[in-house]
Amino acid sequence: MADKKYNFDWSTPLIKKNDEEFSADKLNRATYANFLTNFLISQAKSGYVLNLNSSWGTGKTYFLKRWQASIEEHHPTVYIDAWKQDFSDDPMMTVVSSITAQLRDQSQDKDEQAIRNIGSKAWGFCKHAAPEITKALIKKASGVNIEEVIENGSGDNFTNSPEFASAAGKVVSAMFKDHEQKLKSIEEFKTTIIAFIDAVKSCSGKQNPTFIFVDELDRCRPSYAVEMLEVIKHFFDMPNVIFVVATDTEQLQHAVKAVYGNDFDANVYLGRFFKRRCTLKEQPRLAFIANHLSYLSEEQTDEFFPKIWPQLDNDKGYFFELLASVSDIYILSLRETEQLVDKILAILVNLGSEKIDLLLLSSLIIIHDKYKNYYQTLMEGRNASNLIKADSIQAMLPNVRVANKVNIKITPSINFPTMQIVVDRFSRNLDFEENRYEVNYRGLWATQLNLLIEAEPPVFIDNISNSHRRGQATQTNDMIGIELLKMNVPKTKFQDWVELATSFE
Repeated sequence: MADKKYNFDWSTPLIKKNDEEFSADKLNRATYANFLTNFLISQAKSGYVLNLNSSWGTGKTYFLKRWQASIEEHHPTVYIDAWKQDFSDDPMMTVVSSITAQLRDQSQDKDEQAIRNIGSKAWGFCKHAAPEITKALIKKASGVNIEEVIENGSGDNFTNSPEFASAAGKVVSAMFKDHEQKLKSIEEFKTTIIAFIDAVKSCSGKQNPTFIFVDELDRCRPSYAVEMLEVIKHFFDMPNVIFVVATDTEQLQHAVKAVYGNDFDANVYLGRFFKRRCTLKEQPRLAFIANHLSYLSEEQTDEFFPKIWPQLDNDKGYFFELLASVSDIYILSLRETEQLVDKILAILVNLGSEKIDLLLLSSLIIIHDKYKNYYQTLMEGRNASNLIKADSIQAMLPNVRVANKVNIKITPSINFPTMQIVVDRFSRNLDFEENRYEVNYRGLWATQLNLLIEAEPPVFIDNISNSHRRGQATQTNDMIGIELLKMNVPKTKFQDWVELATSFE
């Protein structure tokens, strides 16, 4: 199987023997697993440390665990959740205990003596590495108490004395011995680990290399994260052992700077540990929302959806699409997208018989969080006419994709007698079979603000009626405005919902 090329198929769900479940791969992540597995195996003879860079919400834990499940039949594998174990002050023992426990479970022959050997060698290394113990060893070897030497060494008379020279010579000699012992301990430890892995392979029928997956390192305490990297680099740099360290690398750089200072070049530092970095492509917001809300039951949608405009007709996919459209327009990160979705759900849970404009509400929540001044201006009603202008919207919402299209599903109402001619004229130019209309967000937002701020429905209706008397065509946003008028939700209600939902993070 040395020349085997892996080609994983993750298109169906997977349930492991320990009942751990994995959903079908919706983001084509198996392509990454195939590519990386085949590459890493080709590089395994000298060992390899790969940084899998993936920001929050991109599914790196799913990816690591499903990758492990795909190769564990053929290769020894270990999965370490670093964040769950950073309560320990010893990342060395975290790695050692994970390797011994998990590889022992993968071996048909539980070689307890080999495991005891690893524990003994690991303790030997830790003993020689600990600074306080090192001081004690030097004192034992040289008869010199380092702390007393330092305390008494401030005067010139002492530092020039024969006693100091003798003590210094003994300390240096002891330190050399201690350093040699450390190097010897490291080499013995590596030899023992390799022997144990070889024994596991021999009795399990598995082959080189061994894959060790380290997850959630960027969430650990900065000191623990840095020490974990040092451990991997210096003590597990061995043939046929591959480390895949999954991080949000930007966050990990912050952890490094927390230890070494803001001016420290964290990117160069991390380059010392990782031979290569592979970045998982971020999943689309629509897919993220669908995964995040996959738990929604039919009972919940039956309760929520009738309260939402545009009309959903119990279509969960369209609900996700509307939320994703707003998230795309405001260029939300996946974490911000999750927060928006949860805030919307919090409002839906608390609604009575009211019906809400989902798009307006979502926009106001985002603006409240990201554009405070604009939100205050909206709520206070100052310079309302300026806020509605297209150039003002663009200027006050920088970097927002106001030119994006939004797919609106709406059945035009004919319950406005004064607007009968408008609706009739409009209906002759549209296909009502799907009742979906693609609208420009900037125009939709202007319509929503017009009704939210001006609070003058008759003026809005008269403007549309006058445009028709002059033979002008009805705009889609005019029809939308009519439907929003029918809902008649006051600005104060939106303000209450937004400020309640945004009161928690």
